[in-house]
Amino acid sequence: MAISPSRVSRATRCCVQIYAVLALAPLIVLLTVSGSAAADKQLISQSMPGTVKDALGRPLSGAVVILRAADGRTVARTASGEGGHFKLPATAPGTYDLIVRKPRFKPAIELLVLPARTRAPLDLVLESKQALTVEVSATRVSAQYGLSATGAAKYTFTGRDITNLPQGEATPLNQVLLQMPGVALDQNQEIHIRGEHAGIQYQMNGILLPLDINNDPTFTQLLNSYFVKSVSLIDGVLPAEYGYRTAGVVEISTKNGCDDAHNEFTIYGGQRDTAQPSFQLGGCSGKFSYYLTGVYTHSNLGLSSATSGPDPIHDSTDQGQGFAYLTYAVSATTQLSLIAGMTVANNQFPNVPGETPEFSLSGVNPVHFPSADIDSTLDQQDYYGVLALNGALGTSADYQVAYTLHYNRENFNPDTISDLIYQGIAPKVFDSDFSNAAQSNLTYRWNDHTFRTGFYFGEYGVEADNTSQVFPLKGDVPLTVPISTTADLNKINLVYGVYLQDTWQLSEKLSVNFGSRWDRVSGLVNDSQFSPTINFVYKPRRDTTIHAGFARNFQVPNFQGISTGITALKDTTGGVGPGISLSTNLDAETDYTWDVGYIHQFTPHLVLSQDSYFRIDRHYIDEGQFGFVPIDAPFNYVRGYGAGLENSVTYNLPNFSLRLSQFVAREEVRGVATGQYNFPPPAQLQYIDRHYIVLDHTPLVGASGGAAYKWKTWLFTFDGLFSSGLRGGFANRTQLPKVWQFNLSAAKTLDVPVLGHIENRVILLNVFDRINLIRPATGIGVFQAAYGPRVTVYDALTVRLPSL
Repeated sequence: MAISPSRVSRATRCCVQIYAVLALAPLIVLLTVSGSAAADKQLISQSMPGTVKDALGRPLSGAVVILRAADGRTVARTASGEGGHFKLPATAPGTYDLIVRKPRFKPAIELLVLPARTRAPLDLVLESKQALTVEVSATRVSAQYGLSATGAAKYTFTGRDITNLPQGEATPLNQVLLQMPGVALDQNQEIHIRGEHAGIQYQMNGILLPLDINNDPTFTQLLNSYFVKSVSLIDGVLPAEYGYRTAGVVEISTKNGCDDAHNEFTIYGGQRDTAQPSFQLGGCSGKFSYYLTGVYTHSNLGLSSATSGPDPIHDSTDQGQGFAYLTYAVSATTQLSLIAGMTVANNQFPNVPGETPEFSLSGVNPVHFPSADIDSTLDQQDYYGVLALNGALGTSADYQVAYTLHYNRENFNPDTISDLIYQGIAPKVFDSDFSNAAQSNLTYRWNDHTFRTGFYFGEYGVEADNTSQVFPLKGDVPLTVPISTTADLNKINLVYGVYLQDTWQLSEKLSVNFGSRWDRVSGLVNDSQFSPTINFVYKPRRDTTIHAGFARNFQVPNFQGISTGITALKDTTGGVGPGISLSTNLDAETDYTWDVGYIHQFTPHLVLSQDSYFRIDRHYIDEGQFGFVPIDAPFNYVRGYGAGLENSVTYNLPNFSLRLSQFVAREEVRGVATGQYNFPPPAQLQYIDRHYIVLDHTPLVGASGGAAYKWKTWLFTFDGLFSSGLRGGFANRTQLPKVWQFNLSAAKTLDVPVLGHIENRVILLNVFDRINLIRPATGIGVFQAAYGPRVTVYDALTVRLPSL
């Protein structure tokens, strides 16, 4: 059902008009005052010849030459012939890694930016000890903001950019993403993109990871930054190849054994009882390469603190993570790869001291059970694997076929006596999700067209076992002897779809990407949809790019965490009031998105971008912690809309970088379509059914930025984050205080006898010791307050390890 204009407030229409004016005005001024520029070069490069030689200038035959895209896909693969000569096929514009390997020689790796400014042959040198590189493009440090090949907004952090953050590679992946436009901070380091709650999908080396890999919003970081070679956030009008989670695509390109040496050991730690040792190992021999990393973390700052003090109460965590990426070159044009990862975490659930017991338990004196001593825990295990085969079919086509496995389990273990007297319920919860999926993509280039098609088929089996101790009600009065209730759920969910798209180069300055996908979901949710998309890219000048488009998207909820047993809790202290629906059905979400933006390159180092969007939502998917168990439960609003304006400026030099992002955003919804039992008291549910409310997924204004300066063997870094505050209280009508935090670090590289190169980095987080209230104790889907970390000092020492 469409949103009636009469139902959208005058303030909302005014807000949308302001977004449109702000988005278009700078572009109009920019194009008016700027003079004409030379015509662009052809967007499709010519074939690229080259030569491979050794350090003495002698040609090398039989060297494997690989052209790899930023997302990890092998675009082309060939081998040098007589005289060391090779030729790569014509390739679409973009940034690529050119990798040359030969037994008994160290691999050579070049950054190749197409179209190249000159058409000189690529002369590459292999040496046994050190690769000699040849500059093939003047753009050695690329801007963070750009466009994908289909015209979607794309903001990229390379390994260099991650190193330039105060915590370096120890920066949690969500904190990296918070430095990108339109990304907002929530409790437990959860993030939201463009006002959506959980519509994030993760791609690794061009492969869609299982949808139940919930780096966001679960409480444990399942993916870390140590193995990241580059990470991009793609949002706006996405091409048809992306489905199911479309608020944003987090595209990760991992390190691999044929890159520069990754053999190192790091010990990171400091205040809040933090200790985090980690290692990285990588190597490349003939057709085989490997990259391995492992991390162990102990800290007294596991989840967001429930108090404002510097040291949280009952909030320790112990986590172990491992990651492996293995590749084998089956032939000169085919590669087999295996990705495997795991996380095991044991977390305490933070407490608030001085709370008053609300229930009486027979034979228990509440004086002996203060709230600061509640001993509830949340444990998690996660394992995933990806087996992929990718390669080239001649010079015009390439393919990728992949199979993924994933298992995740969460256990909430209550402190039975304390939870009963403070909450009236002590639930022991086991949630698990086992998935396996197959996917394939085929790309074919013909004249000015790039066709892409593929399919996805995933099976997601969820299990939920909930055994709760609760007090029965006699009328409205709880008794003092608890009873036990049990509720179980086992369900197979299928998610599958196909897509077809085309990127058509209409002229030197204009291209269009259009296509559609069809998807279906069955199980806990039953729905299907065709989702068309179209996006134009226009380059009126060499230094200016405009993009605009529309997409209809289909999003599926998180199957894990769906509430069970609500009927079994009827007439107990764990139940809901009369007259509220107890249905646990869920709906898929349908979105209609319009997006327009531009990028202008003032100089080779200074880039300005702006992007604006408007989105209409049907059955908007949200999640919340309704009750004491810290596992989010999904539900749907009836309808909603979102709008935003994002600005970004970056300045990059070899020894200095500066970036700043700012956004204005709003997301409003009306009516609760599913999961009504999550909304006591009934007055709040009735209010939402009759009014638009502001969601608590994005502040009205947000900003982030940072700088880094390399001086001799020193590296100085700085970054910051600002939020005008989320929402809370009854129907999210209360505006929370502003949130801001600044971080610093200084690192120095030393040459130490025997050990060789070592790096020591001193880190200071929250320099001004700001008390940041992320969440209040009240709000929709909020159980207790959440605060950001206070001022903290860490140190990281990195030592190089010998090659295996």
